[in-house]
Amino acid sequence: MLKLAAIFVASAAVVAATGATATTSTDTLVSSSPWWERVTVTLDGDGNAEACKYETSLNADTQSCDVDSNQAASAKHASASKGEVTRITFERRFNPGAAPAKPDMKPGDTLLGGQIMALAIDHAGAVKDCRVVAASGAMRPEYSCDDASAEKFQASAGAHKAQREGYMTILVYGHSEHMV
Repeated sequence: MLKLAAIFVASAAVVAATGATATTSTDTLVSSSPWWERVTVTLDGDGNAEACKYETSLNADTQSCDVDSNQAASAKHASASKGEVTRITFERRFNPGAAPAKPDMKPGDTLLGGQIMALAIDHAGAVKDCRVVAASGAMRPEYSCDDASAEKFQASAGAHKAQREGYMTILVYGHSEHMV
């Protein structure tokens, strides 16, 4: 399951893993308003990937995606028994300004791991400072400050030279259902 988290290392990796038309390394992320994106992989009782979808608040369309067999094979223990379906979601959320509240989860979801990073974004859209301010769960996301620093945010409008602060929350959570 840890290698499966690599599909969410950065938005360019999400695009490569999913084949979705989402933010790429040449596009820029919004730094002035909150946004989120997530990849959800559905595994059957044998740990095989049955479905994958990519969603973002920046685009209302849900897109299907692909997970290669090596990534799915590394997650086989996530789905414990025959007749059980497990969904694993890799999500990142951006909040400008103040630190985000505790992530809200849907009933039945289990937080496997997460971290919150404080980012300082300069007027040109580059991440100039990053630090992990909170972490939880046994499964640490592979998205690091190095990955966040490689992101490109929209440049500030006008001649405003002050740095913008924001918080990137990275979550990995699962949901299991017994199919009858």
